[in-house]
Parts: sequence; C-alpha cells; structure tokens
Amino acid sequence: MSDPDPLAGAAQEWFKKGTDAMGRHNWDFAVECFSSSIKMKPDVPLYRQTKIGCCRKKYGDNGTGAKMAGMKLMGIRGRIKKARMQKDWKSIDALVEDGLSVNPWDAQLFADLGQSSAELDRSDIAKFGYFEAVKLDGKNADYLRGLGYVLYGRNEFKDARTCFKRIYDIDSTDGDARSMMSKCDADGTIHSANYDTAKSTQEVKVDKEPTNAYEADRRARKGQPKDSVAPGESAEMDMRAAIRKDPENISLHLKLADLLRGERKLTQAMEMLDKAVELSKNNTDIREQREDVELEIMREKLAEASDRARKNSDKERVVEKAKALTAELTKREIEVFAARINNNINDMKMRFELAERYRKTKQYKLAIPLFQQASGDSRLKETALVALGECFVRAGQMDLGRRQFDKALETLSPKDNAEAFKNANYFLGRLYEKAKKNEQAEHHYTEILSVDYEYRDVLKRLQDIQGGDEFEDMDDV
Repeated sequence: MSDPDPLAGAAQEWFKKGTDAMGRHNWDFAVECFSSSIKMKPDVPLYRQTKIGCCRKKYGDNGTGAKMAGMKLMGIRGRIKKARMQKDWKSIDALVEDGLSVNPWDAQLFADLGQSSAELDRSDIAKFGYFEAVKLDGKNADYLRGLGYVLYGRNEFKDARTCFKRIYDIDSTDGDARSMMSKCDADGTIHSANYDTAKSTQEVKVDKEPTNAYEADRRARKGQPKDSVAPGESAEMDMRAAIRKDPENISLHLKLADLLRGERKLTQAMEMLDKAVELSKNNTDIREQREDVELEIMREKLAEASDRARKNSDKERVVEKAKALTAELTKREIEVFAARINNNINDMKMRFELAERYRKTKQYKLAIPLFQQASGDSRLKETALVALGECFVRAGQMDLGRRQFDKALETLSPKDNAEAFKNANYFLGRLYEKAKKNEQAEHHYTEILSVDYEYRDVLKRLQDIQGGDEFEDMDDV
C-alpha cells in the first residue's frame, strides 16, 4: 500500500483553515490559506474555485476587484507576457493566481489560467479557467476557442461544438470554427458508438483492435489488405462507396467534403468540392465552399512556413519563403472577398475583412469606404473606426484620422477590445506629439500604459515628453 501524499494532507489542512476564516469573514487570511492549498496541489479545482469565491466576497462582489486594480495588474500582465514568450507555464500559473487575488473578475487572467493549465496537462483547471473567461466575456472568440479545444480534448464534444458554433456566429468567415464543428460532430458520433459498444463488452475501445501476426499473415497470403475496413466502420469509406454507386449526386460529394474538412484532410476535401462545382455548373455557394478550403490550405502552409522561419531566422531563404506565402495568401483573400461582397450586400464582416487586407497591403483608398460601411455594424463599430482612422492618417488626412479615433474612444474600453483601445490611443498620442501638444500626447500614452506597460515604444516616448526621471540622481533608500 502506497504512502499517502503529504502535500495533499497539508493542502487539505490549509483549505480547512481557509473555510474557517471565511466563516469569520476574515477574507485576507482565508485567501492566504487557499493560496497555500493551490501551491501544494495545483490540480485540484475546488481550491481555486473557493479562493475565487472568497476574493469576490472580500471585494463585496463589486465586479472590479481592488481599488486601482488596473494599475496594480500592470506589472503582473507584463511578467505574464514575458513568461508566455519563454513558454514558462508554471510561472504564468503562479502570476495568474496573484492577479486574480487583485481582480477575481478579470477575463484575460482566467484565459491565461486556462492556457497555462492546458499546457501543463491540468485539464480540469483549464476547463475552469476558460469557462470563467467565457462567462465574463462571452463574445471573445479567443476565449471560446480555448474552451472549445479543452472540451474537445476531454471528449465533451457537444459542449465543444457549442463553443465553436458561437465563434462561427460571431464570424462566419472563421474556417477553423466551421471545421471544428464538423470534427466535433464526427468524433462525437464515433465516441458515442464506441461507448455504447463498451457498455455491453465492459471495455471501451478507442481504436480498432490490432490484428495479431497470424491473422495479418493469413490475410496477406490471401491478397487482402491488412487494414481493410468493414462497412459501417469508416464514414469516409462508406461515403466513397456511395459516390461510386451514384457519381452524379452532388449532395454526397458535399457531405464527404465536409467530413474530410473536419478531419483536416483539406486536399482531399478540395477534390470533392472541385467535382461538386463541376456537377453543379459552378453553383455560387459550392464555389465559395471550395474557395474557403483553398484559403485554409494556404493558411496551413503559411503557418508551417512561419514556424520554420521563427526557428531558422538566420536562413534568408526560409524567411523569404514565409513572406512570399503571406503575400500570396493576402492577394488571394482580396480576390475572393472582393468577388463576394457584391453577392453579400449586408455582410459587413466580409467588408471589414476585405478592408483589412487592403490596409495590410497599403491600399488605403480602397480600404477607407469599406471601413466606413463596416463601422455601421454595432459589432464592428469601434474596431472599424480605429482601422479607418489609421487609413486616413497613413493617407495623409490627419484631421479625419483623429476624428475617427476620438469617435471610437467614446465607447471603446480596454476590457472590450484591448488592441483597438491601445492602437487608437497610440495614433492619437503620435499625432499630438507631432503637433507639439505634449499634454494631450501624454494623456493618451498614459492610457496605454495603464493597460499594457510594454506596448510598442510608448514608455520611451512618454519619458521623452516628461524629460526623464528627475530623481534618477538620488541614491536608493
């Protein structure tokens, strides 16, 4: 009989002390106790959940945490960012716990907890972290995607599909979300079938049992393939057999393409869609599905090339290959989206995506009217206005650009859209700095630093405006 885990016993003792302290409303000591339990047994969800509940009681359920929580979290966020670059997941886990003690309603910190826990194979904690992030910000596609992949990895296919469906509802051009919905459907069906079989055999069979050596040799001598698949064992093989019987059936080609796409067999999915386009005499909807798969293939190739470039930054040919694929993908996206907007008059998201490609390729005059149209959609308003302001500035129309940034910041907050918030303030800071209006520039740079202390060159610009540190000649106390 193995000895009991001493850390588990100690963690339970600290947890008991914490619950006693909570009963006396001694919130600070209770949080310290729960933090000790978490350090000793970081894979126990109860300790984390109870600590969060205690922290929220400590702050009177105000929804914002400690006073000036944003300023207090600046340093922690900076260290998390650095640790993420180094893939130091254990440090991120510890930093997140410190941060949640300051603001137990911070969605980004919960997402950081989800990511670090997933990397550390703490599935229960990863689910808890991402779930809390989604509860706090249910329209954030990154949080939904993180939760979706964690649930998928836990074989919770139905809930995972719900996450990817919500992403797809937010952005109908998200190919990954659409593919994962199909994958959740397919794998969920297979998993259920295996589970149903297991209930009668008392054994869950995830993979088909390997054939023994004698059976393999017997099949080989008879000229049979070693891995032949019986009807009903492979949805793909069954569909291919159906297509051979009815080769003109467009629906069968589309179903198989969707299945292959969900399994990330994109080249084979493209072949099915090519045939479906031919059979349908170039049906618009089918052609667009084919284009989506084409773009997914290009994005996968680019992702692989970019990864190689990061690992071989000293090899010019590898780096140039990644740049060339980036340009090729952007060009193709522009061709596809530009052709589609005429058939999708009310799709502001597509106009926004096309405008983004024009912006990236410095075609600002083409991007401006599209961003203007997209800003009429409440879901895209602030992001589109910030991008529109940037296009005006880069096209030399400074006053028009400033107006867009000001308009966006009327309703934009770092909690809702941190990147757009920082970008708008950065451009305004640069514009006012150029105009020698240092007080206004200082205000916008300070707004950025309250959210991201390491953003671009903001700290240096602010120090230059303020004239450096007037106490730098004093000795440390």
